[in-house]
Amino acid sequence: ALRILFFPPGWKEGSAQKQVRQWFQNYLGDGEFAFFNSGRSALLALLQAFGIGAGDEVLVQAFTCVAVPNSVLWVGAKPVYVDIGANYNLDAADAEKKITKRTRAIVVQHTFGIPAQVNTLLALAKRHKLIFIEDCAHALGATYKGKKLGTFGDAAFFSFGRDKVVSSVWGGAAYIKYQISNIKKN
Repeated sequence: ALRILFFPPGWKEGSAQKQVRQWFQNYLGDGEFAFFNSGRSALLALLQAFGIGAGDEVLVQAFTCVAVPNSVLWVGAKPVYVDIGANYNLDAADAEKKITKRTRAIVVQHTFGIPAQVNTLLALAKRHKLIFIEDCAHALGATYKGKKLGTFGDAAFFSFGRDKVVSSVWGGAAYIKYQISNIKKN
């Protein structure tokens, strides 16, 4: 560990990155991964990949890190804040009230690693043809009904910051499934 710590070029090249990529592939299954300097950059890239921008709205829960609404703002879209329920996660009933014709995506945060109302929110996203992005910044390793969080939506992002489940001091990852199901056409 000390050898790696005192050799910064090894952080960007070498077998460690391949091992992490392989671990993620084995962990989440089919899909594409990209690694970033942070979880917020991973979310930004996902929003850009889905073509979200000016005039669009993205549902985010009100109890969240500033990184989430900032990423939405950085693509020119409007974050729409949704109340939380007793489990500190997005309240599906309030989310439904906030959906408009401009709503393109919903960011479903699994706060403190506690799974959100996944089935209810997936049904909501499907009904309104919304992109379903899972915020797994604090949920790496958590499951819902025996299935890994990050595998339910169209995409997910992870963070490896100092206060995360797996820390590399900084870093993040974006994951997009091969088959996207709910994209609203502009």
